[in-house]
Amino acid sequence: MSFQPLDPLDSAFVTLELPGAPLHIGAVLEFEADDGLTPGERFAEMKKNVVARLHEIPVLTRRVVRAPLDLVWPVSADDPTFDIDHHFVRMAVASPGGPEEFDQLVSRIMSRELVRDRPLWEINVIEGLANGRGAIVFKVHHALADGVSGASTFAGLFDISPDVRVPTPPEESIAKSIRLPSPIDLFTDTLRRVREKPKKVLGSVTSNVEFAADAVQRVARALKAHEQGIDETEQPTFLEAARTSINGAPSHVKKYSRLSIPLSEAKKAAKSRDATVTDLVLSVVSGGLRRLFEDRGEVLSRDLIAFMPINVRRPGAEGDLGNQFSAMLVRLRTDIADPEARLRAIAQNSSKAVNEHRQSGSQLLMNLAARSGPALASVAGKTISSLQLFDRLPPIANVVVSSVPGPPIPLWISGHRILSASPLGPLMAGLSLNVTVLGYGDQLDFGLLACARRVPELEQFREYLDLEAQYLLESDD
Repeated sequence: MSFQPLDPLDSAFVTLELPGAPLHIGAVLEFEADDGLTPGERFAEMKKNVVARLHEIPVLTRRVVRAPLDLVWPVSADDPTFDIDHHFVRMAVASPGGPEEFDQLVSRIMSRELVRDRPLWEINVIEGLANGRGAIVFKVHHALADGVSGASTFAGLFDISPDVRVPTPPEESIAKSIRLPSPIDLFTDTLRRVREKPKKVLGSVTSNVEFAADAVQRVARALKAHEQGIDETEQPTFLEAARTSINGAPSHVKKYSRLSIPLSEAKKAAKSRDATVTDLVLSVVSGGLRRLFEDRGEVLSRDLIAFMPINVRRPGAEGDLGNQFSAMLVRLRTDIADPEARLRAIAQNSSKAVNEHRQSGSQLLMNLAARSGPALASVAGKTISSLQLFDRLPPIANVVVSSVPGPPIPLWISGHRILSASPLGPLMAGLSLNVTVLGYGDQLDFGLLACARRVPELEQFREYLDLEAQYLLESDD
């Protein structure tokens, strides 16, 4: 039997997962399918190549196991009943197989929770697209990876040329029976670690008390600032975001859409305005939200705020598994109607936001998860869900905007060139709209995921994003 505790932040994505808000991330890939094979033959070939490489990516054959009442952190353990057929699935898009039917299929895939009694990932191979291409929808639980490590984890399934790489030989091992750890095993392992490092545990308890006291003070200061009015020249604070119609606990039904713009043109447009591509993306999202709320006749009482995950890995550690990220709050300047002025304001604020985030501690989310403990996190998740607190409390932000680094070179899977890659992020903590962007080739792809009840007009929002983006690209100096 082999198992290891998940890191606290990875564990938090398990214990804090709420009904209607499965915490998985993913990617939608389209590939060339003009190989003369039938869809069944192509699927079988891809499946064979994935199976041949599973030993190179051990996390794909390991389950997440929780202790009773979450009294200790969840662990990762070898799955004794692993079956590739539960993870590598063949699907067909409804006729006529156009963008609308494809987006509806992806929406259904992303609405389903990953089954907890098996490793938390799946690959859906899609056929029947009207454009003659094939597609793949990856889905992996956030407990196993963030955007950076997720891309690195699955990179082993791809090739950098049409030639299919021969996998490394698996290590020889003595045949042995595999069983999952029992609750007694989990508690015994925890007690062993306490005995081995009692001072570290005692120091952690003391630190947790101090951290909790500091957190209470932060909340109190945020509430006081909220009551006294917001100075929008400063960086956003906790509980500052206004409640809007797109905020609240997401429903079980999700909607997906995507948008692509030329990456080289986006870089040129951003550079000409002394901005970054991320600044440009934020401005595009801001303009799209302005149009969406105008359609709804909803007057924004103050500027909208974006929740932006930030990678905190050290250089060269992109392949480390698990979650290593923090997040910062960014003003979207939806109070500015002119796209040029809005982009300038966002760009001017961007460097300041990053600097303040670094000074205030980029490990905030990781520290919070570590110091809360699994039982408290589990109780918090159940309490939030049962009392519907995300429908009552001020949101931590209004929308998630995330940027995932794409591969610097073209990729192939089983000899088929990947033509496009659209990322997908989760809905969480009262945030019912997620915009994640990824650069692949000369395309900057926007992956949009939303609660179907709170953002039923996601396709219209996508069109608004396109209008905002085209304005900035076409008016580039």
